[in-house]
Amino acid sequence: MAKLEPLYDKRYQCLFCKEKFTNKKVRSSFIRQVGRDTDFCGYFEGENPYFYDVAVCPYCGYAFTVNFGPVKKDRRELITEQYIKKIKYKDYTGSRDLSTAIKVYKLAYLTGSLNQEKSSLLAGLCLRLGWFYRYNRNVEEEQRYLRRASELYQEAYANEDTASPGEVHLWVYLIGELEGRLGNYGLARQWLGRLLHVPDLEPYLRNLLLDRWEYYRERMDNDGKEN
Repeated sequence: MAKLEPLYDKRYQCLFCKEKFTNKKVRSSFIRQVGRDTDFCGYFEGENPYFYDVAVCPYCGYAFTVNFGPVKKDRRELITEQYIKKIKYKDYTGSRDLSTAIKVYKLAYLTGSLNQEKSSLLAGLCLRLGWFYRYNRNVEEEQRYLRRASELYQEAYANEDTASPGEVHLWVYLIGELEGRLGNYGLARQWLGRLLHVPDLEPYLRNLLLDRWEYYRERMDNDGKEN
């Protein structure tokens, strides 16, 4: 009997050119999470499943996740001119390291922006990019993408009215946590404070919320002022 490998081929159909292809994914039985930060950045032993959530069509280069919508008719020409005709390397269907994961997530952020995907989806891509730069200790780039993720989650909070309460609670928590990580402790507490009296807040989120609310209060006290 053949030994199972950590990676397997998942089939996709490109949202842009409709060609079928495979993209590697990590088998759930091989995912070994060994830690997690308070903004949900996970650390893994062995293959990192985050690296494979973006599929890139090897035929046209269009990058997307399972949460992307169809390519909009009125955006197709723009995507063709500003992305499809410009992408040089398209084959990301094999195994990926951190550097490759950063590249494909940036491609997905670009295609998602061009296709006007939801702000919450784009925010998630930027959050992952922030995590990836945290992995390699690039603080400047990490903060750049955490800032953009916070901005996009705030746009989602203001404009996406079809989200579930649980999704909205998560966005609010993440905005507060990301602002805190960016040094904006007062703003962090303002956002986190919106969740303090939510009666049906998810238990995992309430525990994190109370911990971070107190943590940023202490940071403000230590600094002697609000940033």
